[in-house]
Amino acid sequence: MGWEVAVSGTVCLDDVTTPAGRRREQPGGSALYFAVAAGRFARVHLAAVVGEDGDEAVRAALAGVDVDLEGLCVDSRPTRRWRAIHDFERWVTASECSEEGAAARAPRLSEAAARAEVLFLGSMAPAQQLSILEASRARLVGIDSMVVHIRRDAATLWRALEGSDVLFLNRSELGALTGCPDDGWQEAAGALCRGSGRLRAVVVKGGPLGAACVTATGIEERSAPPVATVIDPTGAGDSLAGGFLGACAAAELDSAPFFGTALDAGLGCAADAIAGFGVTRLRAGGFSGR
Repeated sequence: MGWEVAVSGTVCLDDVTTPAGRRREQPGGSALYFAVAAGRFARVHLAAVVGEDGDEAVRAALAGVDVDLEGLCVDSRPTRRWRAIHDFERWVTASECSEEGAAARAPRLSEAAARAEVLFLGSMAPAQQLSILEASRARLVGIDSMVVHIRRDAATLWRALEGSDVLFLNRSELGALTGCPDDGWQEAAGALCRGSGRLRAVVVKGGPLGAACVTATGIEERSAPPVATVIDPTGAGDSLAGGFLGACAAAELDSAPFFGTALDAGLGCAADAIAGFGVTRLRAGGFSGR
């Protein structure tokens, strides 16, 4: 049967510009991308807040995915908006801004989500992540963050990290959290895993360079799967986390020896995500889950 997965994070309506074009009012957000990826492998319970203006579009984006939407709360405020222009030269966002809207309201886990064996805390305010973590009974917890959240409330984020097993960050985010230089990411990630908390692995995302899974005893590095044409890198990191934790759930394994296999699954989902705008190609797949 496999374990079930819960995810809490943002759902958004994105305005995304890449060299391939522009898409407005595109359903997105950390919880949405993660749910579509993890839903290839396991039953997913989503906890997020959407505005009335985005409810229909978000539900349509998740139609046919193995996801329980009991925890998708509808708020009177507008759905969170995220606008970005992607720079394919440096593989960063050349400009980025957001309007929180309904996302200012804290999401809540349904009872079924609280019971799920696997939990992912998508990038959102650390106080919201900590609240969700305290309500969960998961045996395997993954967490993500962004530089803006790290700089704004690092103390609360560290508290959430103490109750998490796998941390997903890119090199810039890892540097903001630990103060390490970009070329010191392996040592910084290893030190986190050797700390006194629960953290057992740090997945360091490298975009076109692939990703690495660092544990207290070693590192497994993987190249990014080839993609004929990159269309939209939005949500690649959340898709990677969805594939990684979804594979753990399907196999009912949460030990370090399995994390290399889980990383392969995550990178496959990320490759599908960037091959189209939004979750279109991620839904269609190419990489096989369960």
